Amino acid sequence: MTKKILYISSRIFWPPIDGHKAEMYHYCRGLHEKYGYDVDVYAFDKSEHMSDKPSFINRVILASSIGKIEKLKNLVLKSFISSSKWPLQCSLYFSKNNCKEISRLIENSKYDAVIVDMIRLAPYYTALNKFSCKKILDIDDMLSKRYERQLNSLSEKTNIAGNYQQNLPGIIQKILKSTSIKKFVLKLEIPKMRNAEKHYSELYDKVVFVSEIETKEFNKKYGTDKAVTISLGVDYGYYSQDLNVKKISGRAVFVGNIATPANADSIRMIVKDILPLCKNLKSFVCIGKCPEEIIDEFKDTEKISFTGMVDDLRPYTEEGTVFLAPLSYGTGIKTKILEAMAMGLPVVTNSIGAEGIWAENGNQWIVSDDPKDIAKHVDELMNSQEKCDEFGQNARKFIEENFQWDIIFEQFKKLEL
Repeated sequence: MTKKILYISSRIFWPPIDGHKAEMYHYCRGLHEKYGYDVDVYAFDKSEHMSDKPSFINRVILASSIGKIEKLKNLVLKSFISSSKWPLQCSLYFSKNNCKEISRLIENSKYDAVIVDMIRLAPYYTALNKFSCKKILDIDDMLSKRYERQLNSLSEKTNIAGNYQQNLPGIIQKILKSTSIKKFVLKLEIPKMRNAEKHYSELYDKVVFVSEIETKEFNKKYGTDKAVTISLGVDYGYYSQDLNVKKISGRAVFVGNIATPANADSIRMIVKDILPLCKNLKSFVCIGKCPEEIIDEFKDTEKISFTGMVDDLRPYTEEGTVFLAPLSYGTGIKTKILEAMAMGLPVVTNSIGAEGIWAENGNQWIVSDDPKDIAKHVDELMNSQEKCDEFGQNARKFIEENFQWDIIFEQFKKLEL
């Protein structure tokens, strides 16, 4: 009999154009190709990419729309009045209709396991609890810790709602532009998130993180052994291809969806604290989707430019001499850095960008939290193609030996499926 898994996701994750989408995409691919599961996806998304469903996904069920009134009720009753004190994002994603539909699916399809993606969907445990299937919560990274870091790095222009902001009413979007309101919301959300992480780790059979650092921290903090690490990987064959791209002298590059708050604030930090100290850097190119307001924000800033969304980030990235990616805040493992290393670029980052990746500083990449030190290393790399080649080759070998997806798929054995 064919084994079956239901993967409950907040969005359609193909094409895998960002870190978390790539994680979900390859997790499902590995579960099907290596472990023989039929994978069904229940997605809270009305995506234009439904017709591009990859062959390793058996079928896709789209969640029912959640009305504004139900979201408001959830916020009032679940996030503020109830003793459960849900994080705000849990209230925005929960509905009774979807809970019933998920229960019906499990009852009819007899899934061997259900994987729930991220803490925002964790309350759907109520749809699973009467069934004997394995229940797995893929937290990915500790949002409570990320929000604490974000609060400490908050700027006037930080967008705390991220990609969800476009779904909010216009009046709410305007309110969330206030720095004091942003601080209030984060201070409100952090303890709710901590409580949710602890509560749902007690309910689910296993909890998944991408970084071993956070797995150990979580198990110690909450006195459990349920958290396991299933790391991120890289499509090494794809990213290590030689595209014969000509390097542009003095160019540093950054990759990411600049609509994401952590990426936008990281760009602001680089422009403010590092670029003015770099003597040999001639251009800094940000590759990836970018809102017009961000482009407008930097229109008068020297050296920086934005490509916007591109079909293939590799040729744009490989034009760079240095991959410059110190990050303002964040948690987990940064896909952009793994991919840049696989492409053979010398990576210069900070401790947050390096978190969860055990490469050797000064040999396979450069890690520093001092802007002056970062700028010095960038200038040295810009001056020495030999040094760039050495770092790039060491980085590529490190990825080949540790972060190819076939290696990562072995870690699914920890779930005891």
